[in-house]
Amino acid sequence: MPDEVRIGAHRGAMCHAPENTLPAFEVAIEHGTYRIECDVRRTADEALILIHDATVERTTNGEGSVRDKSLNEIKSLRAQGDVQIPTFAEALECAKGRARMLVELKDDDIVDQVVEEIVAAGMESECTVIAFHGDSILRARALNPDIARGYFFLEPGDVNLPKIIEDFAPALLVVWPRAATPEIISEAKSLGLQVRCGFADNMTYEESFEIFKRMVVMGVDEVSCGRPDWIKQMIESYR
Repeated sequence: MPDEVRIGAHRGAMCHAPENTLPAFEVAIEHGTYRIECDVRRTADEALILIHDATVERTTNGEGSVRDKSLNEIKSLRAQGDVQIPTFAEALECAKGRARMLVELKDDDIVDQVVEEIVAAGMESECTVIAFHGDSILRARALNPDIARGYFFLEPGDVNLPKIIEDFAPALLVVWPRAATPEIISEAKSLGLQVRCGFADNMTYEESFEIFKRMVVMGVDEVSCGRPDWIKQMIESYR
C-alpha cells in the first residue's frame, strides 16, 4: 500500500456529528483527517456559511431557503445536538494548521467572496476549491491561481484529462467509486494529479473496506467518507 494514502472526511465526520459543523470538523481532525470536505452557500445578507442544501429543513430545526435568511436568522437555528451552523470564516479558523479543506461551492456567484475569505484567513495553501460548474473553477483560477482547484469525475465514461488540465489546472481529481478505473487513476497520476475517492456512508464497514481496497490497489491517494475513523482503521488493517 502506498505510504501516502490519506484520510478524507465528507462534510466533516458527518456520521459522528452534524454535517458541516465545527463538532464534525473536530471529530475529523481527532482521527487524523488530512482533508475535510465542506459545502459553502451565501445568506441573504451575503455571509458565507457551511450548509449543503439550498434549504435548511433537512439539517436544522428551521424552514425555508438559505438565500432568504440573514446570518442572524441562520445562527438562531440549530442542528441536532443544539449545534450552530458555522460561517465559512469560522470553519477556516477551526481547520487552519490542523487539516486541509476541500471547499465545494454550492452557489455559482460566491467564488470571489470565497477566495477573499481564504486569503484573509491565510489559508491559500491549505484549501482546494471545487464545484460542479466549470465556470466557478475557471473564475477561481483567474482570481487566485495559488489556491488549488479540484475537478469532479463522478459518472463512468471517458474523460479527457489533458483538456481538463489545460482548462482548469486542477491539483486534485475527485472520483466516485463507480467512475474509478485503473486506467483513469493511472493516467491522472501520470499527469501529476492527486486522486481522492469518496464513498457513501450507508454501507457496512465490510462493504466500505472492499471499496477502500479496490481504490488503494488502483493508486488513489486519498479516501473519504463521513467516518474518517473507519478510513483510519482501514489503512491500519490493510497495512
